[in-house]
Amino acid sequence: MRLNRRSTLALVAGLPVAARAQAWPARSMRCIVPSAAGGYEVYARILAPRLSEILGQPVVVDNKPGANGNIGMQEVQRSAPDGYTFMFAHVGAISIGSSIYPNMPLDPVDDLASIAVATTSPLVWLANPNAPFKTMREFVEKVQAQPGEHRYGLPASGSIPHLVAEYFKRRHNLDLPAVPYRSTPQSLLAVIAGEVPVTVDSLGASAGHIAGGRLRPLAITSAQRSDRIPEVPTVMEAGLDVREWVAWYAFMAPKATPEAVIRRINAAVNQALAEPAIIARIRELGATPRITTPEETLAFIRSERGEYGAIARSGAIRVE
Repeated sequence: MRLNRRSTLALVAGLPVAARAQAWPARSMRCIVPSAAGGYEVYARILAPRLSEILGQPVVVDNKPGANGNIGMQEVQRSAPDGYTFMFAHVGAISIGSSIYPNMPLDPVDDLASIAVATTSPLVWLANPNAPFKTMREFVEKVQAQPGEHRYGLPASGSIPHLVAEYFKRRHNLDLPAVPYRSTPQSLLAVIAGEVPVTVDSLGASAGHIAGGRLRPLAITSAQRSDRIPEVPTVMEAGLDVREWVAWYAFMAPKATPEAVIRRINAAVNQALAEPAIIARIRELGATPRITTPEETLAFIRSERGEYGAIARSGAIRVE
């Protein structure tokens, strides 16, 4: 008996969820990155070819920038929950946006399914090489002694560097006004040019300037020192904080995606992240691979949203 397309679709729709998940994937998958090309999407593009090999079907990275990640996230939210569309997004879109944007169109925790936190990347406090302080503690002491006389370069309002800087200011009672810039490159160049003495930003974005001597790293915000700049102490090591602050990037899917499919994607991601070649490529960028379960991912995202939400509320940080 020959079946037409409508009959075939009806039969497939009638299959138990477990049977449909077992047959997955039968075609290519799309990994939406809700940002423009040239940023953190590099991690997705490192992983995608290996995920294709592990899962047996192509994984195509598709950039969907706009509205601080909301356009791409909404596309994932509205996609069929069949495992053929998932997302690779950053902490700002997933755990910060709901606290700083008054009209968020979705709640990533409630409206999406968590798969895996794949990579983390530390931030670095950076100074102009001619600044009158060489360590993080000297910087804090200088700002406390001269309130309002020093400023910091802000790469983007509402970003993780913004919230980490404002948290640090309150923790140490620093009168350190922000000078906003439109992007990370602009804020880094402002410090290099001496427009502002310091900024805080990702290690990946600043590593080239550090290596070239154009920026002096004061401290790194992760719990351990980075292999990329092992001579630079952590903020915790300096006794100036009690927890680490890192940028992180996670895979998520439409809410009703079958659990069996979520776990297969999670297993593929973790398998790739455990391979020496991929570990080396990620570490070259100053980041660290993470192995997580879907449950650990959801708990981490909720915890981070709570932390950043508290910072945003106490600092009245809102982005219209």
